Amino acid sequence: MENEENVSWKEIKNAEEKFRNLIDKRNELNDEGRFFRKERDSLNDQKKKVRKGLDENIKMRDELVKKAKEHKKKRNSYQKKAKELIAFKKEKRDKIVDNLSEKVEEIKNEIKAMEYKQETTALSPEDENELIDNIKDRHKELEEKEALLKEQDQILEEISNLDEKIDELFKKADEEHEMVVEYSNESQKYHDKISEIYAELNELDRESDDWHKKFLEVREKADYYHKRAMDMKEEVLGMKRSRNEERRKRMNALLQQNRTVEQELYDKEKLKEKEEEALRKLQEEGKINM
Repeated sequence: MENEENVSWKEIKNAEEKFRNLIDKRNELNDEGRFFRKERDSLNDQKKKVRKGLDENIKMRDELVKKAKEHKKKRNSYQKKAKELIAFKKEKRDKIVDNLSEKVEEIKNEIKAMEYKQETTALSPEDENELIDNIKDRHKELEEKEALLKEQDQILEEISNLDEKIDELFKKADEEHEMVVEYSNESQKYHDKISEIYAELNELDRESDDWHKKFLEVREKADYYHKRAMDMKEEVLGMKRSRNEERRKRMNALLQQNRTVEQELYDKEKLKEKEEEALRKLQEEGKINM
């Protein structure tokens, strides 16, 4: 029985050793997992800072793009108005009669010549009436041409004013275009920076994912060894309970055996006492002589 206890105790010791080895391996993996998690979390913290910078750059770029669009809208508006005035100017210019002032002078000279002829030349009544009619016709034509010339002068003055207005509109359009270019170039700088930040974030994501993958792998291994350790712990406790139960049974058997022996000894002593008591009484009665 003693040998059985020694073997059982040895088995328990071996099981406890296996349990401690499993716990040590689990703890080792947990330490490794904590390192991987720390590296992952450090990269995630870095990503948060980078993303904050990204948001700031995006905000600045969008503001610049918005301003560029506003100036572009103004530029296009000025250009549109200038083009409309150019079309209006062309429409007005198309109404201009070339060499109209020269034609007016020609008519005046013709009238003067006919009037001079009327005054200095003896004409028949028929010829004079015809000349007078011609003079009237030329005066009427002169009035029409002069009225048209006056209207053309107004148009030319208006066109001249239009030229100034068109030049002013194109000047404003050029100024707005310069602002468009300036804001566009500035926003492009932020856009390029944003592209760099995205590339940096992608690299951080890749590294973070690698560390997280390692963390999950080592955690899975740690969980495996933890489960095995807990199973081994239950096995050790079961072995100890079994051994203690066996020892309790042996102890109870031993105690029972001792009680039986004690009872037997007690019964023998009682029997001896009774025999001695009976002998004493017989002696007292004189029935027995020693």
